[in-house]
Amino acid sequence: MPHIRIDQQGPIWRVVIDRPDARNAHDLQTFQELVAAFDEVEVDPGCRCAVLTGAGDIFSAGQDLRFTAQADPQAIDAYGRWNVAARQRIQRNAKPVVAAVNGPAIGGGVYLATSCDLVVAVDTAFFQMREIQAGNHSGGAFLFTIGRARSLELSLLGGRLQAPQALEWGLINRCVPAADFDAAVDELAATLAELPPLAIRYTKSATNLLLDMAGFSNHMEAGAPMQRYLGLTPDGREAKRAFNERRKPVFTGQFPRVAD
Repeated sequence: MPHIRIDQQGPIWRVVIDRPDARNAHDLQTFQELVAAFDEVEVDPGCRCAVLTGAGDIFSAGQDLRFTAQADPQAIDAYGRWNVAARQRIQRNAKPVVAAVNGPAIGGGVYLATSCDLVVAVDTAFFQMREIQAGNHSGGAFLFTIGRARSLELSLLGGRLQAPQALEWGLINRCVPAADFDAAVDELAATLAELPPLAIRYTKSATNLLLDMAGFSNHMEAGAPMQRYLGLTPDGREAKRAFNERRKPVFTGQFPRVAD
């Protein structure tokens, strides 16, 4: 898989987003490969715990705007569907999954990290939702984790949430100095790998059941077509053009023409 690398270290598998030249941003193929990778994680009895991380010094820059700026409506639709599928495949995996946030997590990178069961971040990392600035909506997934006020602050303003504050807010589980980061991730993964696999599986299932009863899955299913629609609006296109042209976007709030 050209975008995703799996490093098997005994019972612990590291699933690496391996696009350092693109700051580990996601295109359609990245999401497809993530689904395939976590399919392998689930079915291989030799894997007892997975660690999701990014190559280099960034976890993920989120949406690959070079891809979505040129994508046709069919590709935008597929991108949205595989985006949701990848996050669900991680969250609902039978094996425990740890996010090792080794650097900035931006936009969809935040969604991927928080789809994992536990999140460990280096203390220099930050979390940032730039979806609105990119012409998309960022949904309400964080409402289930950090509450309405903080969720809206993170989603509407697009500011950087530094890892220590993310820990204080309850978005992540650990915030660790760089010198101790790898050891902290390895220790947590090793602990999970030694626990009873079926007990972990059904603990996760029960947690996901309660989230579903609270509307989490319905939120994801409802939000996906909204994102696909917004990606085809004039503001959505303008945001991506401005990013590629390195200028400030000009938003108008216009609806797409029928021809769009």
